[in-house]
Amino acid sequence: MRLPKFEFLEPKTMKEATKALASNPKESVLLAGGTDLLVSMKHRLIQPKRVINLKKIPKLAYMSDSKEGLKIGALTTLHDLASSSFVQEKFPALCQAANEVGAYAHQVMGTVGGNLCQGNRCRYYNQSAFWRSVRPLCYKAGGKMCYVVKKPGECHSAYCGDMAPALIALDSQVKVVGPDGERNFPLKRLYTQDGKKPLSLKKGEILKEIVIPPSSGNSLYLKMRRRDALEFPIVSLAINVDRDSDKKVKKTRIILSGVGSGPMEAPEAEKMLKAAVLDGDIIKQVSGHVSKEILPMRTSLASPAFKRKMAGILLKQALDQLR
Repeated sequence: MRLPKFEFLEPKTMKEATKALASNPKESVLLAGGTDLLVSMKHRLIQPKRVINLKKIPKLAYMSDSKEGLKIGALTTLHDLASSSFVQEKFPALCQAANEVGAYAHQVMGTVGGNLCQGNRCRYYNQSAFWRSVRPLCYKAGGKMCYVVKKPGECHSAYCGDMAPALIALDSQVKVVGPDGERNFPLKRLYTQDGKKPLSLKKGEILKEIVIPPSSGNSLYLKMRRRDALEFPIVSLAINVDRDSDKKVKKTRIILSGVGSGPMEAPEAEKMLKAAVLDGDIIKQVSGHVSKEILPMRTSLASPAFKRKMAGILLKQALDQLR
């Protein structure tokens, strides 16, 4: 499959890039690693008139430790992140998540920022133009009907990213740059929970940096998929558990991917773990509860009941490893 024709821009600064994007946001796309974008263009899911390459902008690929925490440039590759001895020691969930993305080639090319900004996925949407031509376009592609639930005006595409759950579990913040300057906010707010428009970025805004607060607690990322490589998660789970000197839980973050239109948190399960010691009884209780707490939407890959069951299994496995 060939790419459609487009104008190729290579801005040298973030200011030039945001200006180019803001001038025609509906017909412009950003190129980072390209592992998701180029496939979508070949499938004619998007046919932009302009592709704005960010790779010529200096100092967007870096990792630096500071008083604020670990700062990660948006163009840092997944391979570089996973290979960092500092990240492996302080934030193991990040390395685990990065190593779960596609295959080695995807990790070498793919970037942290690109992974965070990838589109939602659905079996009826992420197909070639020829495959999709047998029926009217789905709602996400510009039509009226969602073929997952057979209803108009709804989109049941799932967010299936690996990096966002791990970063949200670590209370990460993001810095975005736009025509009106910079703004910082929690990574969780990047996601709208709307399958058709999954990101909350404003006109002309570009993700520049991720900031992870100084390490506290133990983190882990687990992923359930149909095969061991080149596969998005049916359900994945990231967890960070912070304990006191008596090994009682002070704070927990439990974030899931693949179960909704954006990353999903399990706040009730988090509250159940507060002040608890991770033993067999509490682990069984919490992992059973999370299967009832989360409300996965119906997607094209698996039923909500199956996703709830797998969420409980993954949480039990994670807590058993962290106890």
